[in-house]
Amino acid sequence: MKRVDGIVGNVDDDPDLAAEIDAHEQAGTLETVVLDDTERKRSRLRVTTDAGTDLGVLVDQPELTAGDVLVLDDDRAVVVAFEAREAFVIEFPATETAVETGIELGHRIGNQHWDIAVDGATIYVPVDADRAIIENVLGPYIPDAATTRYETVDAERFVDSSEPERDHPHNDPD
Repeated sequence: MKRVDGIVGNVDDDPDLAAEIDAHEQAGTLETVVLDDTERKRSRLRVTTDAGTDLGVLVDQPELTAGDVLVLDDDRAVVVAFEAREAFVIEFPATETAVETGIELGHRIGNQHWDIAVDGATIYVPVDADRAIIENVLGPYIPDAATTRYETVDAERFVDSSEPERDHPHNDPD
């Protein structure tokens, strides 16, 4: 098992790092660790890359982010990716502007402590509970003009993009 004591950086934050990762991808030496929603929030975990490399990861931040680089050397690079998640999708017609509906759904979703993502007139709720529970909790408050469906979405949709930017030790000018 290879020990990883923190992240090198994130490919989305550092163009030079992204170029190095691209070079590893072209060379066939890029490995990926796919994390589920629970794993990404852990500061200590043991994972296996898609190439079979066993890693013991210790990070000093609240959670890992897609694009975090765990290993970068001449032989290989290891990057974090997130497992796709199933979501209950509520899509409102363009004419739906009911503040009351939004407030009621927000209250119901918040009361369950469910994550939520909003994209225009569409709400995504990750399926962390039984589908019947989600439908029973939200169904009575969804207007008839709205449509609902289940869809597999990129897990990054549920990562709060308004969180303050993390400091990466390699980026510090000191």
